[in-house]
Amino acid sequence: MEKKTYYVTVDIGPNAGEIREEINLNDAVYDFEIRATPEEISRLEKLFEETQENDFHTFITAHIPYETRERLQDSRREDEKIDQIYQMIYQLGTEETKRKMKQSGIIH
Repeated sequence: MEKKTYYVTVDIGPNAGEIREEINLNDAVYDFEIRATPEEISRLEKLFEETQENDFHTFITAHIPYETRERLQDSRREDEKIDQIYQMIYQLGTEETKRKMKQSGIIH
């Protein structure tokens, strides 16, 4: 399947990320340019959805006034999902995206 260019914004939190097919001239803010098939975009969207779900659960358990095993596991799971998102963006990224991610320390 043919790859298309997409523009990805990563915003970890209640709105984990956004994937656009075009740059909005009124809102030129995007983090990364990638080339992906529809299947790859579906996988990236799924990772964003899972991160949002984890974030909500972590938000709920964050109100427990002491550290618990569950809170630590939730935090690790969320960190792993975020790492998976960045790894996938790097794999699909243009040369400029890969360079930008390495320079910023997102990818080592």
